[in-house]
Amino acid sequence: MSAFKLLIVEDNDQDLATCQATVARYRDEKQREVELIECRNIEEFRAKRDSSIDGAIIDLKLADQGDEGNHVIREIEESHFRIPVAVLTGTPGTVDSDFTYIGVFKKGDSGAGYADLLDRFWDIYNTGLTHIMGGRGIIEETLNKVFRKNLLPQIDQWVAYGKRDSSRTEKALLRHAMSHLLLFLDDDGECYFPEEVYIAPPLTDKIRTGSIVEQKSGGKRFTVMNPACDLVIRENDCKTDRFLLVEIEKKENVLSVALNNNPNKEKRKKKLRAVFCNNHTDYYHWLPDTGFFSGGFLNFRNILTVTKEEFGEMFQAPKIQISPSFVKDVIARFSSYYARQGQPNINCEYHIKSLVSS
Repeated sequence: MSAFKLLIVEDNDQDLATCQATVARYRDEKQREVELIECRNIEEFRAKRDSSIDGAIIDLKLADQGDEGNHVIREIEESHFRIPVAVLTGTPGTVDSDFTYIGVFKKGDSGAGYADLLDRFWDIYNTGLTHIMGGRGIIEETLNKVFRKNLLPQIDQWVAYGKRDSSRTEKALLRHAMSHLLLFLDDDGECYFPEEVYIAPPLTDKIRTGSIVEQKSGGKRFTVMNPACDLVIRENDCKTDRFLLVEIEKKENVLSVALNNNPNKEKRKKKLRAVFCNNHTDYYHWLPDTGFFSGGFLNFRNILTVTKEEFGEMFQAPKIQISPSFVKDVIARFSSYYARQGQPNINCEYHIKSLVSS
């Protein structure tokens, strides 16, 4: 793994010296490569920032202006410079609250030292997040391949589309590029983490297949199960006049019935494996719990339909969306449950006896 690059925006000589000493000690004690990039003002920040940075510590009060650190933060956000940022300052009350930080700390407080921040930054760096999103990782590498090998060779056709409607062409190219990224990742046979099942929060309030919504009164949770084509917006409205919802039962209720107080450890393990692999019943579908969602089980037998007006009155805006890769399986199982027909039992005893005898 390459060296972790930490950018610090700080104009106080003593604080910079403390940071330098902490980084040197951190390298020796933990055997971790850390490169410190020092900036004393916004001009130095502009000169030294690049896509190789893995994190930033920013003081709000630089020189005598008192708010220059917030200007640095706004530039990070507006330039789509995707790195985790921590604010370490003597005036935390003046921080720009619209930005997402990994923490805002007051100098001198417990747990707000440079060593604590280095540990926090390293843990994030160790996930690979900055390599993926920081402008030099797999996303950029794959998009470069898509650009050179897929899009540019087809550029004449896209130019023709652009002459008809450039706004539609731009969205289409975005979808096309994303399809290439998803195809690249579809070959990964590893198990997914629970957080990958969801998009939380969704980037818009639009209702989609797989939107998870909660009742304003009562707190029950449901998942929207309308076909995607019903929810496409046409002339500021979707095609359907009703929403189809499936209730999410609490995990504890389903597990207590499935285990049925069975004391045998191996049998309990076998039953739990069947439940969580969606082999327990045809009508339950497991939604794993995460730090932002308590999970549960979709119960395909508990369905609710409401008009669009009733939906707005009864439910909050969706805060969680089941991601497209997992929505497909939910819809397939839901459709299969209601499409099942069955057949009359056939007397097979004669055939069994014949085969056993032979």
